[in-house]
Amino acid sequence: MKRMTLLAVAGALAAALALVGCAKKQDEQTAIIDLLAGSDYSNNSHASNYGANDTTLEQPDTLPGTDVNGRIPFVRFRRYIPATGIQRTASVQIPAYPGGPDSTALATINWTINGELRTMFDTTTNPINVWRKPYTDIGIRKVYLEKHGDRWHIMKISPLRIATQNAAYNLNIVSIHAVSRLSHDTFDLATTDTLLSKNQLPWFEPGDTVDETVTVQSDGDSCWLFLHHGQPGKPRIWRVPYRRTGTWTFARVWHVGQETYDRPVVRPSIRDAIGWGTLWSDTSKPYIANCWGIPYIIRMPGDSVPSDD
Repeated sequence: MKRMTLLAVAGALAAALALVGCAKKQDEQTAIIDLLAGSDYSNNSHASNYGANDTTLEQPDTLPGTDVNGRIPFVRFRRYIPATGIQRTASVQIPAYPGGPDSTALATINWTINGELRTMFDTTTNPINVWRKPYTDIGIRKVYLEKHGDRWHIMKISPLRIATQNAAYNLNIVSIHAVSRLSHDTFDLATTDTLLSKNQLPWFEPGDTVDETVTVQSDGDSCWLFLHHGQPGKPRIWRVPYRRTGTWTFARVWHVGQETYDRPVVRPSIRDAIGWGTLWSDTSKPYIANCWGIPYIIRMPGDSVPSDD
Protein backbone atom coordinates (compact mmCIF):
# COMPACT_ATOMS: atom_id res chain seq x y z
CA MET A 1 0.00 0.00 0.00
CA LYS A 2 2.82 2.41 0.90
CA ARG A 3 4.53 1.66 -2.41
CA MET A 4 1.29 2.38 -4.29
CA THR A 5 0.88 5.67 -2.42
CA LEU A 6 4.42 6.74 -3.33
CA LEU A 7 3.78 5.85 -6.96
CA ALA A 8 0.56 7.86 -6.97
CA VAL A 9 2.34 10.87 -5.45
CA ALA A 10 5.14 10.59 -8.00
CA GLY A 11 2.63 10.34 -10.84
CA ALA A 12 0.72 13.38 -9.61
CA LEU A 13 3.95 15.36 -9.29
CA ALA A 14 5.02 14.38 -12.81
CA ALA A 15 1.63 15.43 -14.17
CA ALA A 16 1.83 18.76 -12.36
CA LEU A 17 5.30 19.41 -13.73
CA ALA A 18 4.08 18.53 -17.22
CA LEU A 19 1.21 21.01 -16.90
CA VAL A 20 3.60 23.71 -15.72
CA GLY A 21 5.90 22.92 -18.64
CA CYS A 22 3.04 23.11 -21.13
CA ALA A 23 1.83 26.40 -19.68
CA LYS A 24 5.34 27.84 -19.85
CA LYS A 25 5.76 26.73 -23.46
CA GLN A 26 2.38 28.26 -24.31
CA ASP A 27 3.51 31.55 -22.76
CA GLU A 28 6.71 31.42 -24.82
CA GLN A 29 4.73 30.78 -28.01
CA THR A 30 2.42 33.70 -27.27
CA ALA A 31 5.41 36.00 -26.71
CA ILE A 32 6.89 34.93 -30.05
CA ILE A 33 3.61 35.42 -31.94
CA ASP A 34 3.25 38.91 -30.45
CA LEU A 35 6.83 39.73 -31.49
CA LEU A 36 6.24 38.55 -35.06
CA ALA A 37 3.02 40.56 -35.37
CA GLY A 38 4.74 43.78 -34.35
CA SER A 39 8.13 43.42 -36.01
CA ASP A 40 8.98 45.25 -39.24
CA TYR A 41 10.74 42.05 -40.33
CA SER A 42 7.58 39.96 -40.33
CA ASN A 43 4.34 41.90 -39.78
CA ASN A 44 1.24 42.06 -41.97
CA SER A 45 2.53 44.88 -44.17
CA HIS A 46 4.72 42.31 -45.91
CA ALA A 47 1.67 40.46 -47.19
CA SER A 48 -0.71 43.37 -47.73
CA ASN A 49 1.46 45.96 -49.49
CA TYR A 50 1.23 44.11 -52.82
CA GLY A 51 -2.37 45.31 -52.85
CA ALA A 52 -1.26 48.94 -52.84
CA ASN A 53 -3.28 51.04 -55.29
CA ASP A 54 -0.65 53.01 -57.16
CA THR A 55 -1.40 53.39 -60.85
CA THR A 56 1.40 55.82 -61.71
CA LEU A 57 3.02 53.64 -64.34
CA GLU A 58 5.72 54.48 -66.83
CA GLN A 59 4.85 56.05 -70.20
CA PRO A 60 2.84 53.33 -71.98
CA ASP A 61 2.67 52.42 -75.63
CA THR A 62 -0.44 53.62 -77.43
CA LEU A 63 -1.94 50.23 -78.33
CA PRO A 64 -3.08 47.67 -75.76
CA GLY A 65 -1.03 44.50 -75.87
CA THR A 66 2.03 45.96 -77.60
CA ASP A 67 5.49 45.78 -76.09
CA VAL A 68 8.02 48.22 -77.55
CA ASN A 69 11.50 48.66 -76.06
CA GLY A 70 10.50 46.59 -73.06
CA ARG A 71 8.03 49.15 -71.79
CA ILE A 72 4.79 48.07 -70.21
CA PRO A 73 1.63 48.27 -72.34
CA PHE A 74 -1.21 50.41 -71.08
CA VAL A 75 -2.96 48.96 -68.05
CA ARG A 76 -4.41 50.27 -64.82
CA PHE A 77 -5.06 47.79 -62.03
CA ARG A 78 -5.43 47.36 -58.34
CA ARG A 79 -5.99 44.49 -55.95
CA TYR A 80 -8.98 45.33 -53.83
CA ILE A 81 -8.58 43.63 -50.45
CA PRO A 82 -11.47 44.18 -48.01
CA ALA A 83 -10.86 44.73 -44.31
CA THR A 84 -11.50 41.05 -43.63
CA GLY A 85 -9.65 39.88 -46.73
CA ILE A 86 -6.38 38.96 -44.99
CA GLN A 87 -6.27 36.13 -42.48
CA ARG A 88 -2.97 35.54 -40.69
CA THR A 89 -2.01 32.55 -38.57
CA ALA A 90 1.29 31.79 -36.87
CA SER A 91 2.45 28.49 -35.39
CA VAL A 92 5.54 28.10 -33.23
CA GLN A 93 7.73 25.05 -32.70
CA ILE A 94 9.96 24.95 -29.58
CA PRO A 95 12.71 23.88 -29.90
CA ALA A 96 13.27 24.93 -33.49
CA TYR A 97 14.50 21.47 -34.46
CA PRO A 98 14.16 18.06 -32.71
CA GLY A 99 16.79 17.62 -30.03
CA GLY A 100 17.71 21.31 -30.01
CA PRO A 101 17.67 23.63 -27.00
CA ASP A 102 14.43 25.17 -25.73
CA SER A 103 16.02 28.58 -26.29
CA THR A 104 15.35 28.20 -30.04
CA ALA A 105 12.09 28.38 -31.97
CA LEU A 106 10.86 28.08 -35.54
CA ALA A 107 7.72 30.01 -36.45
CA THR A 108 5.63 29.57 -39.58
CA ILE A 109 3.44 32.49 -40.63
CA ASN A 110 0.63 31.84 -43.12
CA TRP A 111 -1.52 34.43 -44.86
CA THR A 112 -4.70 33.79 -46.83
CA ILE A 113 -5.56 36.80 -48.99
CA ASN A 114 -9.02 37.05 -50.56
CA GLY A 115 -9.61 39.96 -52.88
CA GLU A 116 -10.57 41.14 -56.32
CA LEU A 117 -8.27 42.24 -59.12
CA ARG A 118 -9.70 45.22 -61.00
CA THR A 119 -8.18 46.11 -64.38
CA MET A 120 -8.64 48.65 -67.18
CA PHE A 121 -6.68 48.09 -70.39
CA ASP A 122 -8.89 49.07 -73.36
CA THR A 123 -9.35 52.83 -73.83
CA THR A 124 -11.53 52.45 -76.95
CA THR A 125 -14.74 51.99 -74.94
CA ASN A 126 -16.71 54.76 -73.31
CA PRO A 127 -16.98 54.31 -70.42
CA ILE A 128 -13.81 52.24 -70.06
CA ASN A 129 -14.50 48.65 -69.03
CA VAL A 130 -13.34 47.60 -65.57
CA TRP A 131 -12.78 43.83 -65.37
CA ARG A 132 -13.07 42.16 -61.96
CA LYS A 133 -11.43 38.85 -61.08
CA PRO A 134 -11.85 37.38 -57.57
CA TYR A 135 -8.75 35.63 -56.29
CA THR A 136 -7.24 33.79 -53.34
CA ASP A 137 -3.49 34.07 -52.77
CA ILE A 138 -1.60 32.10 -50.13
CA GLY A 139 1.51 33.47 -48.40
CA ILE A 140 4.06 31.70 -46.22
CA ARG A 141 7.17 32.76 -44.30
CA LYS A 142 9.35 30.99 -41.73
CA VAL A 143 11.20 32.73 -38.91
CA TYR A 144 14.00 31.33 -36.73
CA LEU A 145 14.28 32.81 -33.23
CA GLU A 146 16.55 32.50 -30.21
CA LYS A 147 15.97 33.47 -26.60
CA HIS A 148 18.64 35.51 -24.86
CA GLY A 149 17.97 36.46 -21.28
CA ASP A 150 14.22 36.89 -20.92
CA ARG A 151 13.51 37.95 -24.53
CA TRP A 152 13.05 36.24 -27.87
CA HIS A 153 14.91 37.66 -30.87
CA ILE A 154 14.42 37.17 -34.60
CA MET A 155 17.64 35.71 -35.97
CA LYS A 156 16.68 34.60 -39.50
CA ILE A 157 13.70 34.89 -41.83
CA SER A 158 12.75 33.25 -45.09
CA PRO A 159 11.55 35.28 -48.07
CA LEU A 160 7.79 35.63 -48.13
CA ARG A 161 6.26 33.62 -50.98
CA ILE A 162 2.76 34.51 -52.17
CA ALA A 163 1.14 32.38 -54.86
CA THR A 164 -2.33 31.90 -56.30
CA GLN A 165 -4.28 29.05 -54.78
CA ASN A 166 -5.06 26.28 -57.30
CA ALA A 167 -3.44 28.27 -60.11
CA ALA A 168 -4.42 27.41 -63.69
CA TYR A 169 -0.74 27.01 -64.64
CA ASN A 170 2.70 27.40 -63.11
CA LEU A 171 4.09 30.92 -62.85
CA ASN A 172 7.19 31.32 -60.71
CA ILE A 173 9.90 33.82 -59.89
CA VAL A 174 13.24 32.07 -60.38
CA SER A 175 15.89 34.53 -59.19
CA ILE A 176 16.61 38.09 -58.06
CA HIS A 177 19.89 39.94 -58.56
CA ALA A 178 20.21 43.42 -57.02
CA VAL A 179 23.22 45.74 -56.77
CA SER A 180 23.43 48.96 -54.75
CA ARG A 181 25.25 51.81 -56.46
CA LEU A 182 26.29 53.50 -53.18
CA SER A 183 26.95 50.66 -50.76
CA HIS A 184 27.96 48.28 -53.60
CA ASP A 185 26.10 45.54 -51.74
CA THR A 186 25.08 42.66 -54.01
CA PHE A 187 22.04 40.55 -53.21
CA ASP A 188 21.25 37.28 -54.98
CA LEU A 189 18.32 35.00 -54.25
CA ALA A 190 17.32 31.85 -56.14
CA THR A 191 14.87 30.21 -53.72
CA THR A 192 12.36 31.06 -51.01
CA ASP A 193 13.26 27.82 -49.22
CA THR A 194 16.05 29.41 -47.19
CA LEU A 195 16.55 31.38 -43.99
CA LEU A 196 18.42 34.68 -44.20
CA SER A 197 20.07 36.37 -41.25
CA LYS A 198 19.54 40.11 -40.82
CA ASN A 199 23.06 40.72 -42.12
CA GLN A 200 22.21 38.73 -45.26
CA LEU A 201 19.22 40.92 -46.13
CA PRO A 202 19.79 43.59 -48.80
CA TRP A 203 20.76 46.95 -47.38
CA PHE A 204 20.97 50.37 -49.00
CA GLU A 205 22.17 53.80 -47.97
CA PRO A 206 19.79 56.79 -47.84
CA GLY A 207 19.41 58.15 -51.38
CA ASP A 208 20.70 54.91 -52.87
CA THR A 209 19.97 53.63 -56.38
CA VAL A 210 19.44 49.92 -57.00
CA ASP A 211 20.00 48.02 -60.25
CA GLU A 212 17.89 44.88 -60.26
CA THR A 213 17.24 41.94 -62.57
CA VAL A 214 14.53 39.34 -61.99
CA THR A 215 14.03 36.07 -63.87
CA VAL A 216 10.66 34.33 -64.03
CA GLN A 217 9.36 31.03 -65.46
CA SER A 218 5.96 29.92 -66.72
CA ASP A 219 4.52 26.87 -68.44
CA GLY A 220 1.45 28.87 -69.47
CA ASP A 221 0.95 32.50 -70.34
CA SER A 222 3.59 35.21 -70.38
CA CYS A 223 3.59 37.74 -67.54
CA TRP A 224 4.61 41.18 -66.34
CA LEU A 225 6.59 42.11 -63.26
CA PHE A 226 6.13 44.87 -60.69
CA LEU A 227 8.05 46.09 -57.66
CA HIS A 228 6.30 47.19 -54.46
CA HIS A 229 8.54 48.99 -51.99
CA GLY A 230 8.57 51.82 -49.53
CA GLN A 231 7.16 52.89 -46.21
CA PRO A 232 3.94 51.32 -44.96
CA GLY A 233 1.35 54.01 -44.35
CA LYS A 234 2.65 57.49 -45.07
CA PRO A 235 4.03 58.47 -47.44
CA ARG A 236 3.06 55.22 -49.20
CA ILE A 237 4.15 52.03 -50.89
CA TRP A 238 5.32 52.58 -54.46
CA ARG A 239 4.33 50.16 -57.21
CA VAL A 240 6.44 50.37 -60.36
CA PRO A 241 6.82 48.07 -63.39
CA TYR A 242 10.05 46.49 -64.52
CA ARG A 243 11.29 46.74 -68.11
CA ARG A 244 11.28 43.53 -70.13
CA THR A 245 14.82 42.59 -71.22
CA GLY A 246 14.07 39.08 -72.51
CA THR A 247 11.26 36.57 -72.73
CA TRP A 248 11.53 35.79 -69.02
CA THR A 249 13.83 38.51 -67.67
CA PHE A 250 12.99 41.95 -66.32
CA ALA A 251 15.13 44.85 -65.11
CA ARG A 252 14.48 47.89 -62.95
CA VAL A 253 16.48 50.82 -61.57
CA TRP A 254 14.81 52.02 -58.39
CA HIS A 255 15.54 54.63 -55.76
CA VAL A 256 15.23 54.48 -52.01
CA GLY A 257 15.73 58.24 -51.70
CA GLN A 258 12.00 58.90 -52.21
CA GLU A 259 11.23 57.49 -48.78
CA THR A 260 11.16 59.31 -45.46
CA TYR A 261 12.74 57.45 -42.58
CA ASP A 262 14.86 57.52 -39.49
CA ARG A 263 17.74 55.20 -40.06
CA PRO A 264 18.45 52.40 -39.56
CA VAL A 265 15.04 51.09 -40.60
CA VAL A 266 13.44 48.01 -42.17
CA ARG A 267 11.19 48.30 -45.22
CA PRO A 268 9.08 45.65 -47.00
CA SER A 269 9.45 44.92 -50.71
CA ILE A 270 7.71 42.50 -53.05
CA ARG A 271 8.50 41.35 -56.59
CA ASP A 272 5.13 40.67 -58.16
CA ALA A 273 4.74 38.54 -61.31
CA ILE A 274 1.23 38.69 -62.79
CA GLY A 275 0.01 36.64 -65.76
CA TRP A 276 -0.41 38.47 -69.08
CA GLY A 277 -4.00 37.31 -69.50
CA THR A 278 -4.70 38.32 -65.90
CA LEU A 279 -3.90 41.95 -66.73
CA TRP A 280 -4.85 42.24 -70.42
CA SER A 281 -7.90 40.04 -70.78
CA ASP A 282 -11.49 39.91 -69.64
CA THR A 283 -12.80 37.40 -67.11
CA SER A 284 -12.37 34.53 -69.58
CA LYS A 285 -8.70 34.40 -68.49
CA PRO A 286 -7.88 33.38 -64.93
CA TYR A 287 -6.09 35.37 -62.24
CA ILE A 288 -2.59 34.10 -61.51
CA ALA A 289 0.31 35.70 -59.66
CA ASN A 290 3.53 34.78 -57.89
CA CYS A 291 5.37 37.10 -55.49
CA TRP A 292 8.58 37.12 -53.47
CA GLY A 293 8.80 39.46 -50.50
CA ILE A 294 12.17 40.44 -48.99
CA PRO A 295 12.67 43.06 -46.28
CA TYR A 296 15.45 45.53 -46.99
CA ILE A 297 17.37 47.73 -44.57
CA ILE A 298 18.21 51.40 -44.99
CA ARG A 299 21.35 52.27 -43.06
CA MET A 300 24.82 53.75 -43.30
CA PRO A 301 27.85 51.42 -43.14
CA GLY A 302 28.45 52.28 -39.49
CA ASP A 303 24.83 51.80 -38.42
CA SER A 304 23.70 48.74 -36.50
CA VAL A 305 21.13 46.36 -37.89
CA PRO A 306 17.61 47.38 -36.74
CA SER A 307 16.20 45.55 -33.74
CA ASP A 308 13.36 43.04 -33.86
CA ASP A 309 10.49 45.37 -32.90
